[in-house]
Amino acid sequence: MLNFSILGYGHIGRVHKKAIEETKDAKLISIIDSKFSGEDPGVPVYGSIQEFLENDSITDIVSIATPNGYHKQHAIECLNAGKHVLIEKPMALNTADAKEILEAANANGKRVFSSMQLRFSPPVRFVKNLIEQNKLGEIYMVNIRCYWNRNKDYYKQRDWSGSADMDGGVLFTQFSHFVDIMNFWFDETNCVHSSFFNFNHREVTDFPDSGILEFNADNAKGSMIFTTSIYERNYKSSILVIAEKGTVEIGDQYLNQLLYCNVEGENPGEENSTETKNFHPLAMAEIISAIEKNRASVLDGEHAVRLIEFIEGAHRIIKSETVNNKN
Repeated sequence: MLNFSILGYGHIGRVHKKAIEETKDAKLISIIDSKFSGEDPGVPVYGSIQEFLENDSITDIVSIATPNGYHKQHAIECLNAGKHVLIEKPMALNTADAKEILEAANANGKRVFSSMQLRFSPPVRFVKNLIEQNKLGEIYMVNIRCYWNRNKDYYKQRDWSGSADMDGGVLFTQFSHFVDIMNFWFDETNCVHSSFFNFNHREVTDFPDSGILEFNADNAKGSMIFTTSIYERNYKSSILVIAEKGTVEIGDQYLNQLLYCNVEGENPGEENSTETKNFHPLAMAEIISAIEKNRASVLDGEHAVRLIEFIEGAHRIIKSETVNNKN
């Protein structure tokens, strides 16, 4: 049995609480939140991380669900106090901060995990197996499409949403899972061209709401179109793989649906799609197993660094092109 504490009890903190409660050998023992109010969580509540660290001696893992811009600070404080950490995505808002977190973990002999739970979605795993077993042959193209709605009220609900320093932008907060799946499927990914736009969030965010990326995924050519400016409600999300021996598409906001599969010699069953949208309990079980068996994990923080490097690369390209155009 491993003891969990949750730092930050907003929407994601509550998702983590439910996942911990549903996971065998996981026990929630406290919540840390300076603005906590409302329902009785059934566990002690600390009003600050300082109060928690001064009084807690039994937490094994701190689940960090605070605003993105605090992840580095909170993770390092917990690691220095001898706790493992699970950090809600993104692990940090820049590569340097992410590497500092890993350095703190190494110095204290503790583990860092990132919340990349869509790696456990059955369609995601199905495609990964196709790639690893070379059943697709040469992969030609990968196309990601994310058409979502995040209206002005969404950003007004949280005082940190929309801030460059605390939120980081839609690639970090909304669409990082889709980039992470590229890193899960392929050994090398890098952005080679990017364009960003702000259609209808100019008054509420410090960053663009939409973009078009071109990237390499091993030898395949990739593209990603993403936006949070869709009218009224989310429209669709999908990843399409076009390859020598087949075509496969997965979709839905949580990538839990196998939308299309025409692959040589493959006859996928119903188990490759699921109505399940919450894969956090599977992530919690994986973390417990990795700690207890002292083994590597697909959720290790090292993997999350690649995600940040990709997004940083996309933003660095557009800044470079802007400078060149001015010159």
